[in-house]
Amino acid sequence: MTYTTVYDIASDSVGLQFPLIGLAFIIAGAVMKWGFGKAGWTSYPLMAIGVFTVLASGAVPWWDQRRVTQAVANGEARQVEGPIHDWRLERVSRKRKSSDAHAYSHYEYFSVGPVAFRINWGALEAGFANRGSTEEKPAVRLTNGMAARIRYVPIDGPDKPPRIVRIDLGTSSPADAVRQGEGGVAFRIVQGRIADEANILSADSKARLDAVLTAFDQRSGHPLVIVTTPSLGGIDIARFAATVADRRGIADSGILLLVAPNERQARIMVGRELSDRLPDAAAQQIMDGVILPRFRRGDIPGGIEAGAVAITGRVTGGETR
Repeated sequence: MTYTTVYDIASDSVGLQFPLIGLAFIIAGAVMKWGFGKAGWTSYPLMAIGVFTVLASGAVPWWDQRRVTQAVANGEARQVEGPIHDWRLERVSRKRKSSDAHAYSHYEYFSVGPVAFRINWGALEAGFANRGSTEEKPAVRLTNGMAARIRYVPIDGPDKPPRIVRIDLGTSSPADAVRQGEGGVAFRIVQGRIADEANILSADSKARLDAVLTAFDQRSGHPLVIVTTPSLGGIDIARFAATVADRRGIADSGILLLVAPNERQARIMVGRELSDRLPDAAAQQIMDGVILPRFRRGDIPGGIEAGAVAITGRVTGGETR
């Protein structure tokens, strides 16, 4: 097995963005206090905010980074090797009081051998955090069945997950696929609100869908994910949908619209938290009355768009159109 290193704490560093912002607050407060020739009480809050920002986002992460790297240098790091299993992603929603918008915290869980790992994408702790360019695109795509060799430090005690200091992934396993034994096929662990694996949606259709899904996410705090697949690989569509929803992290709090055009099948899967707002009977009514008639006329993109509007409208009481 040939491994490729995708993360190493030795090449990681504490970000300077927030400490520099804190320093700017301190300088602004100092200028207000001494630069204008007279002291003003408004300078003190600015300097206090600056000091707190520097400590919270600079000094504390630097100390934590040094603590972990020192443990590695002292030979405290351990290693586990094998296929990744029990991978899941949890997205926890919270509502901002100022704007009524929803913010999310992402927690990624997986195990290699007997060792269980948990990653908080927003944490400032030293070690692997898997932050990417957006919340839908992690820096490293991890999936079940992927060969991995992980070095870690159990530095925070037995009740807390270990810090990951290095990740090597086997090059023989696709980085974005998971093997399904029932059908003997690999299908993508989709990311983002729209995953058109069957290539049936135009750019304009995706743009319209994205507007509907984004508005729904912001208003309800729940994601609607649309997936098209070129094949179910012999797997029952209900099981296929359940697996995608579970690995995508929306089995509890989201909705999945899955379309398999080559098998002429489609399914709406509703998370447990939304079952009272979109019960099975209502989901089937949308499928039979809105989506399938358009599919039968050969308008699969139109059926998906109309279905998305109907689903979001039902859940939000007609707010999304």
